[in-house]
Amino acid sequence: MEHTLVNSEYTIFNTIDEIQTLGKNAEEIREDLYSLWQDCFGDTIEYTDFYFDWKTEDNRILTAYKQNRISAMLHLNPYLVMVNGKPTPLNYIVGVATRKEDRRQGLMKLLLEASLNQMYEEQMPFTYLMPAAESIYLPFGFRIVYEQEGWRDKLLKATQIRNSGLNLHEAIKGELRIVNVKSNEEDMISALTEFTNSFLTKHYNIYVKRSPYYYKRLIHEMESGKGNVLVCLLEDEIIGYTAYMTDGGIGIAECICGKNYEEIVMNAFSSEIISKSDAAAGSEHHSNPTIMARIVNWSNFIKSITAKEETTVYMKVEDSIITDNNGTYQLQFSPLGCIASLTDQEPEITADIADLTKLFFGRMRENEIAKLNINGKPLEILDKLKKIDNYKDVFINEVV
Repeated sequence: MEHTLVNSEYTIFNTIDEIQTLGKNAEEIREDLYSLWQDCFGDTIEYTDFYFDWKTEDNRILTAYKQNRISAMLHLNPYLVMVNGKPTPLNYIVGVATRKEDRRQGLMKLLLEASLNQMYEEQMPFTYLMPAAESIYLPFGFRIVYEQEGWRDKLLKATQIRNSGLNLHEAIKGELRIVNVKSNEEDMISALTEFTNSFLTKHYNIYVKRSPYYYKRLIHEMESGKGNVLVCLLEDEIIGYTAYMTDGGIGIAECICGKNYEEIVMNAFSSEIISKSDAAAGSEHHSNPTIMARIVNWSNFIKSITAKEETTVYMKVEDSIITDNNGTYQLQFSPLGCIASLTDQEPEITADIADLTKLFFGRMRENEIAKLNINGKPLEILDKLKKIDNYKDVFINEVV
């Protein structure tokens, strides 16, 4: 895709290679990106080095330049996401940043809309991000689809229980131990990969598929923030794991374990992560990260949505950014998926892409659905929608 001249001041580049037309080499471009990241996000050198060593090799970066100086950027980090059991390549939008003196010029809007239209052409069903503020992305059709569980609070509670003298280990039979996993421990990483994929498959519609490379990268990421990846073993069987950082305060990136073992696992992890003084100092409230998503390629998105029984809905889709999504569709849902086709039939429901994102991720309450533009008998249409299996079981904790 050719780069775009926004006006006499700014030029949008859709790939890193395009920037070389400014006469910059790869190292100079990396320095531009690196310095903008540092200026806007304030991450440590260790974490920024991790990101640029591990993530920029396979991601796509859109930029805006003012003459020869970088003004804004947006990173598309690829992940293989399981969607109703199907491996689906998706982009996680991160690193959305504008240099202070170039803000309020509409550069973020240009980069975001350019990236959404690129992903549409690549037939990605949806994209997602972790917002600095929800209000920033609402106008672009993003809606919250996932809130991270309060693992940090559970860890602090487990510390309080442990400090009270209660020994939860007595409730189990067998040796319980914690292993700090290193990136060269192939057997342990392989076992962790199998454990997590098996757990997530049983409990979630949507999650990022794990691989040994995924965990090697995660280990380096946690280490860049003075943390680790820990595995809890009962005898030789994995019953839980956590990934955490301590730089700037304790942050739990992820914690997975079966409900039967949760108290025991959290107690064991807390003894490794939090000291008594840390627990006292870390009792203040911390909000849990959220994930916002947006439907990108409507036809590709809706085809994976199933229903408890066969039902047909006529729906008009409105998308002000990806206009190729617009149209009235006949949606034939079944337990196997959905067949979508354009139609001249009068729509039963008219909704914009933001509401549809919220609806099909199971985040829209019945009273909100009733407020949609419904043309027909509302109760019958609501009954149809109740038969549809939305993506309500989502698990996305990747930070970058």
